[in-house]
Amino acid sequence: MSYTSEISRRNPGLFIFMVDQSRSMSHKLGGTLRSKSQEAADAINRQIYELIYRCTKTDGVRDYFDIGIIGYGAVADTAASLLKEADIVPISKLAASPLRMEKRTEKVTDPDGNEVETEFEFPVWFEPVANSNTPMVKAFQLAKAWIDDWSAEHRDSYPPVVINISDGAATDGDPMKIAREIMEMSTSDGKVLLWNCHLSELKGAKPLAFPADQAVLPRDDKFAQQLFGMSSVLPDSFLSIAQERSLDVNSNSRAYVFNAGLDELLELLDIGTRAPTENLQ
Repeated sequence: MSYTSEISRRNPGLFIFMVDQSRSMSHKLGGTLRSKSQEAADAINRQIYELIYRCTKTDGVRDYFDIGIIGYGAVADTAASLLKEADIVPISKLAASPLRMEKRTEKVTDPDGNEVETEFEFPVWFEPVANSNTPMVKAFQLAKAWIDDWSAEHRDSYPPVVINISDGAATDGDPMKIAREIMEMSTSDGKVLLWNCHLSELKGAKPLAFPADQAVLPRDDKFAQQLFGMSSVLPDSFLSIAQERSLDVNSNSRAYVFNAGLDELLELLDIGTRAPTENLQ
């Protein structure tokens, strides 16, 4: 386990976001008035925006990262890239070509300490969809093919990070085998990191972030048990970030959040992308 390689334009990192677009994603996400598909799309778009910000220097957006987004379930039994340019896109190209710009408002504190509402433009790279089944196996197969091609050209780069957001079990077979194959892929700096955010609807169950023991998950939720086994053990750099936020983690903690609400979804995405950006050169 390493995960110490400096990220530069010569040796960029790779983020692949995978988002469930099945019909069940039309259900409301706990604690919000919006659907899971809306919140998942918004969270990933927001995270890409944050990554662009971290890569922006005085000379523009530097290509410290390549980005891929896979949607699965929008069309029955298919998984596909959600980016219009290509499967894997340098972050500067992504910054220059959002699907559209959306006007939003946020509350900020002015110099006098008053809370005021301000308007800003928010880039959107893909839209929320909730339509068909959950072909997660095909999505992981596509991610593996992308990682295989990318890693062949970036042998000494920081290992790829894959973040999967889903609320239901795969409808096209067992994803465990292909997920574990992905977690065994590597660069010279370490193995691929696979994160899973589980937007469960289990009543009475509290969100659980980065569990270290499968036994703490509901025994009757087979999907939770499966996703736990499909999630990477957190490397030290990610553990440090989680510990700084007073999260209960240890050396066995997995990159998995069970029964995630909006706060847990955003936290997983932020921690999942934070550690690599501390190595930018």
